[in-house]
Amino acid sequence: MKVCLVVLVVSIALCYGFPDFPFYNVSLTWEERVDDLVSRLTIPEMMGQMSKGTGGTDAIPRLGIQPYEWWTECLRGDVQGGGTGYAEALGLAAAFSTQLIYDVARATAIEVRAQNTIFSKEGNYGLGTGLSCFSPVINIMRDSRWGRNEETYGEDPYFSGEYAAAFVQGLQGDHPRYLLTSAGCKHFDAYAGPESIPVSRFGFDAEVSIRDWRTTFLPAFRSCVKAGTYNIMCSYNRINGIPACANKELLIDILREEWGFKGYVISDYEAIENIITQHHYLNNSVDTVAACINAGCNIELGSPQAKRVYESLGEAISEGKILESRVRELMKPVWYTRMRLGEFDPPEMNPYKQLNASSVVQSPEHRQLAIQTAMKTLVLLKNDNNFLPIGTSIYNTVAIVGPAANNTGVQTGNYSPKVNPLYTTTPLQNLSRLATGKVQFSDGCNGDTKCTNYDQAGIIKAVTGADFVIVCLGLGNAIEQEGNDRATIDLPGKQLQLLQDAVNNSPANSPVVLILFNAGPVDITWADSNPRVVAIVEAFYPSQATGSALFNLLTMTGPDSVPAARLPFTWPMHESQLPPMMNYSMEGRTYRYLNYDPLYPYGYGLSYTNFTYSNLQFSQSVLAGNDVEGSVDVYNNGQISADEVIQVYINWQNSPVPTPKLQLVDFKRQYIIAQNKIRVTFRVKGESMAVWMEDNSGWMVYPGQYGISVGGQQPNQKKSVGSNVLSGTFSVTETKFLGKY
Repeated sequence: MKVCLVVLVVSIALCYGFPDFPFYNVSLTWEERVDDLVSRLTIPEMMGQMSKGTGGTDAIPRLGIQPYEWWTECLRGDVQGGGTGYAEALGLAAAFSTQLIYDVARATAIEVRAQNTIFSKEGNYGLGTGLSCFSPVINIMRDSRWGRNEETYGEDPYFSGEYAAAFVQGLQGDHPRYLLTSAGCKHFDAYAGPESIPVSRFGFDAEVSIRDWRTTFLPAFRSCVKAGTYNIMCSYNRINGIPACANKELLIDILREEWGFKGYVISDYEAIENIITQHHYLNNSVDTVAACINAGCNIELGSPQAKRVYESLGEAISEGKILESRVRELMKPVWYTRMRLGEFDPPEMNPYKQLNASSVVQSPEHRQLAIQTAMKTLVLLKNDNNFLPIGTSIYNTVAIVGPAANNTGVQTGNYSPKVNPLYTTTPLQNLSRLATGKVQFSDGCNGDTKCTNYDQAGIIKAVTGADFVIVCLGLGNAIEQEGNDRATIDLPGKQLQLLQDAVNNSPANSPVVLILFNAGPVDITWADSNPRVVAIVEAFYPSQATGSALFNLLTMTGPDSVPAARLPFTWPMHESQLPPMMNYSMEGRTYRYLNYDPLYPYGYGLSYTNFTYSNLQFSQSVLAGNDVEGSVDVYNNGQISADEVIQVYINWQNSPVPTPKLQLVDFKRQYIIAQNKIRVTFRVKGESMAVWMEDNSGWMVYPGQYGISVGGQQPNQKKSVGSNVLSGTFSVTETKFLGKY
């Protein structure tokens, strides 16, 4: 029977025009097929694969191999394929839900896969047509001014690692044989600004201590590798003098030997060329390709319009600077990935090839997911006297003003699918429904969030006589995005004046709600302390569902409309609290090492109800390396059923080495019915108690006392979410060396 099956499968392969090479034989193991394919490649053919991360790899007609495009963006939707647009990554982080980020990744991958089937039939191998995602972005949000904060999952390495793992699993699917798409975590490593201010990212050297590198910048990538990612992207910068894409310690010693990574490494766009032109680390392409290949970079993502560095591969082999056997080894994970995506198997064997783009791209289910996720990302920062939800309040005249009130580009942010007007709603479009009479609108900034050309008269006219004022301010791609840092966290241009004019020229008894569209925090201390601004909502970039999500949240309409999101970063009060951008010390950065009082702390966010925590129980003593298991009762005191985000933190009370002041170790988003209590379990992994040793030899769990806190926010915060935080201590006995990773 087995022989008949093999003959049948081989016959099917031949029917689809596959040549009769062993690497097309699906009865062989993956390893056997990869070894066969790689053994047949000439040096020029390998160069045509490794040098062309974008623009389509070279076809190999004699082997029946088509081109392949490695560059596809899947951060929160199929960017190049015109897919459903989900909320920006930083907003998704605010949801504090690994299930949500998994669902977004899965929906994105389904659309990418369906579109790829069409592209392949058309012979289209351009940018964004492939199945290998350059997502997720898991760099640490260490500076408010960094232009790429929006793409990250915030400032905590443990949280970023949990989100990364869920995203990878969502992208890659759960089929035993085939990948839905392949994931790629970026940018490896110590890449977290600057982009452009005060210097360019292309030649920047991140001078980072070994402790900060190991405890802040590396952990999320290890979680990504443990989750099974097929790709890691090396970053633009140098790390302590060595370019990331030529860094053997990073790409071999840590990534492959310590973590056991089996996939491929691809450079960021032109990062390898920059080793010559920007870093001046080497001065010719032969030495540079040798350095990168020997350091473990499999593929160069270079400009199709220029000579790529990896095109000197043959010359480097001839000069003895690279071993041909080394090149063939680096080719293996590249082809293994393409095989697992189903490229060399008969199409009817792969269920993912049956996905129909017309039925999944912008499907009703995916559009509803976009609304649901957008609602779950909205953080309620202020809600004086429980002004929100609006409920049955009736306003005759509503003023909706500001440069983000009716601007689909601003509300979308960067790395999003192209805005589809059929499915996109703005604040103006949907919040106009709050008026029983008329709506008075003014952009105030001529469509530009830089707001240097301010229409003060238009704003004053719009808010005059209004019963309710909604002010939509923010940043957008004009202010923050890849390649574009902010020099300051001040509101851009005349936006603060716009807000003040809206407050000072509207009737004194008319409530003002501020809605912010941004990733990096802005200085809103004036709004936070002004009693006329009754509520502040941090919206991030909700994308196509913006208007719908905001209306539902403000009016508490439908499921998921009660805010529960939390800030995935620390929101400073003023610019003066921030260390210099180029300083890579973590001192004074993030809640883990904070030395100032923020405007809003990490993990902060309000609800329409309130919760009480009680009956905290946990292991009082554990052996080093073992987990602490615990549970707590969470009671919804209010009349509104809602989600609550339970946060568990630890601190080291007598560690022999430096540690963070506080560390998130578990979190859960749970739905709790009004006037009801649930029991929530949590776990502090033994690994979470480990600290990096002084001699840099690895991670150790030391004996001693550890503090633990459980609640809806960090312990001991001046800005409270309204619920209590329970705290206690547990002891660890003996010592446990966990290894170097």
